[in-house]
Amino acid sequence: MPFFLIVPLWLLCLFAGLLLFLWPRFRFLSSYVVLSSTFGLVGAFVLSLGVLLISAKLLGGTRFAWVAIVAYLSGIVAGGAIGLMVGGYFARIVNRRLGWR
Repeated sequence: MPFFLIVPLWLLCLFAGLLLFLWPRFRFLSSYVVLSSTFGLVGAFVLSLGVLLISAKLLGGTRFAWVAIVAYLSGIVAGGAIGLMVGGYFARIVNRRLGWR
């Protein structure tokens, strides 16, 4: 559900990363913006989907089914945060290998 807000933000980050790539002074930032946003999106999607499937299987049909929605929204936030950290780590590796900073 909330991905209709997340995907346009991701596209905006991709556009900003491509613009940053045009200036040599800010080129190192482009990898951070592009990789962090991409890994954040993927992490949010994968973790929230996994949590939703597991919690729906365990709690579906019970009066505690609302916990599945809370777990889904928490999975989006946690997956996004984990993805941002992983993307930042890979961007640092890319920047070191390319000698940008």
